[in-house]
Amino acid sequence: MRPDTSQRHSSDAWGYFCASRADYLTALAITVGQGVTRQDTNHPAFCGCIDWHSCVHGLYALLTVSRLTDDPQWTEIAESRFNPEQLEQELASIQREEVNQELPYGFSWFLKLAQERERSGKQDLRPLAMELAQRLEKWVFSLTPEEIAYHTQHRAYGNLSWALLNLWEWVKFRNDIDLSNKLVKWTKDQLLPLDQIIPLTLDDMTNEFFPASLHRARALSAILPKEESKKWLEEFFIEGFFLQPVEYPSFPHSAGLNFSRSWGFWDLYIQTDDATYRDQYINHIVTHMESPQYWRDDYKKYGHWVAQFGIYAIALSFDNS
Repeated sequence: MRPDTSQRHSSDAWGYFCASRADYLTALAITVGQGVTRQDTNHPAFCGCIDWHSCVHGLYALLTVSRLTDDPQWTEIAESRFNPEQLEQELASIQREEVNQELPYGFSWFLKLAQERERSGKQDLRPLAMELAQRLEKWVFSLTPEEIAYHTQHRAYGNLSWALLNLWEWVKFRNDIDLSNKLVKWTKDQLLPLDQIIPLTLDDMTNEFFPASLHRARALSAILPKEESKKWLEEFFIEGFFLQPVEYPSFPHSAGLNFSRSWGFWDLYIQTDDATYRDQYINHIVTHMESPQYWRDDYKKYGHWVAQFGIYAIALSFDNS
């Protein structure tokens, strides 16, 4: 039964969700594990899940589920893709610019994977992450104003806010003060002034897998100094902002939208302490979990990637509660 996420029953919905989170993670991890271990491409290490980026966020998802559930089986599956020789081949492939089609989307996910890997004390992904972070940094700072506007509106692989957020998290993880300061200034100068170009109504669109406005809010909230981000949120987000979960995705990419929207709703809740955002976070996740045909089944359309989005969504409320 789906929890009632009305304001009146907000605490009940949250309790129900917390009681279900571990089971959700395990169910999603089963699907992810089946995809990660496949040989779908010719990439040396990241060859499952149909494409390079999906295998990368599949590995991130398995490591995350192991950490959050204390179940080592998911890390054991992921270890099969961390063969030292194959990782060296992946690095050589990156340096030969053979995976440039993964810029910015796949590169951004890899930084998240590398951080999760290093939580367990293993740094075998560090050389690849440093190479990809440099390329991602160069890409961000090379964009023209027109390109910045275009990529901030992009609701799929080319989304700038997703790249910026993950580069920021990597920089903070590495404690790179100089680059942190540079990213703060760039965000203030380039991303902050785009309110008219990236309206909230952009997130009503359901034909792609990213909500551009919520993603921008996530990046701004993370990178701007707290008082500045709080002021911006109060001015930009209208009272009663609500998105109805997608129950019947019209396109394969639409099946990722409930989970990726929930990322933004969780961050809004953390920033504002407004339980209506937490309710929408819960509602989007539970709605999609109750439709496994859009995350577990049909490997080509959904099964190779959507479950990873769900694991990241649920992990947010474990790691930033």
